[in-house]
Amino acid sequence: MKKAIYFVSIIILIFIGYSWYYVNQYHIEDNRTAIQSNLTEWSSRGSGSIHPDVIEVVQLDDTSSYIVLFQTQSSHMGYAHMIKGWNGKFKITHSGHGTNIVKYQKIQTNKGMYGIIVGKNPDLKIDHIIADLYDGDFSFSSNVRADEKFVRYEKIPNDIEEPFPAELTFYDKEGSVIKK
Repeated sequence: MKKAIYFVSIIILIFIGYSWYYVNQYHIEDNRTAIQSNLTEWSSRGSGSIHPDVIEVVQLDDTSSYIVLFQTQSSHMGYAHMIKGWNGKFKITHSGHGTNIVKYQKIQTNKGMYGIIVGKNPDLKIDHIIADLYDGDFSFSSNVRADEKFVRYEKIPNDIEEPFPAELTFYDKEGSVIKK
């Protein structure tokens, strides 16, 4: 009887410990203000003060992954990958920003790999973008003609071993390649 009580007590302690750890990992509320605040804190780790302005939050199909599109105070575009936990709250897994107008990144989700394209379309000159993966025979096209700032994504087939990097080609509304 004492062994059973001891065993149940250990199981309860493990469950409480795991729950506490999980709740602390997934602590970002599902609202723009909380995401903005936590992204500012996340982005300012170790480097200077970065103040990202959240533009859009996009869920990748029916996965638990979300992409946050943001712009820094120096007008650089960036993104953050957030995962939504079973408690309905988020955690940030990684982020990036830089001087490129458009960038491609691979994102691992609970339902496979996705390729994302994030960026801005100055003066709406870009009609669509084709992302052509270096490894494998896979590419996808994203229409951005109506958006000054955007997040686009595509599920990468499971047989593609290296979904990164990709060559991005920009086209205008006449279908001509835009030179970089």
